[in-house]
Amino acid sequence: MTNKITLHFENTSAMCIYMWEMSGQISDGKYENSRPYDHWRWLWDVNNLVVDGTAGFEGNSIYRYTNWDHTAFTKRYNLNEWFSRYIGQWRRKGNDENIWATRIIAYGKFGKIYPNLTYEELEDLGEVRLFLESLQILVERGETNPETLFNKITDFSKYGWRAEYYEKCKDVITLNFVKEFVELNYDIKECKADTKSMENTLNTVYGVKKPEMVDEILGAIA
Repeated sequence: MTNKITLHFENTSAMCIYMWEMSGQISDGKYENSRPYDHWRWLWDVNNLVVDGTAGFEGNSIYRYTNWDHTAFTKRYNLNEWFSRYIGQWRRKGNDENIWATRIIAYGKFGKIYPNLTYEELEDLGEVRLFLESLQILVERGETNPETLFNKITDFSKYGWRAEYYEKCKDVITLNFVKEFVELNYDIKECKADTKSMENTLNTVYGVKKPEMVDEILGAIA
């Protein structure tokens, strides 16, 4: 029987990076085809996220295997290694990882500015991450005037689907927020730390003994 999983994060930035980036990278992106082939399915069993200063979990998943005596995982994620490998290229030249690095830095900043938002409140904000990404892109291009940035973001949000998305998150994407976003001392070093913290949470999750391992042991005993 599969139990639902609650993931515990040390801070809101780590939770935002997981919610808005890494859960997708594990299931549909960078790590989708990693071995074992079904390693990502345990994400289906995650139904709650909390920030309480710890990196841990409650519950388990039949897809999160350990070896036969629970002394090691059959899958561990080295997400921070991937981040570290590509982040050096980020500012040297454009590449496929550029927008990825831009996004997670934006999400990390958001978590630092709104450290008390809960998982449910973040869910209610809808596609707020699209505006955070756009804001970080403008900052990286050299625009640092908060009023100009805020006007560009709100102008960007006036039409079509953007207007619908902005309506859900307009209470947090404010001029004061943009000012804090620009002034916040949060960059590569800080984002690496939050990515590592998020990775620590994911690598605490264990589940059950892998069925074929159990069958092999029982067969040998018989």
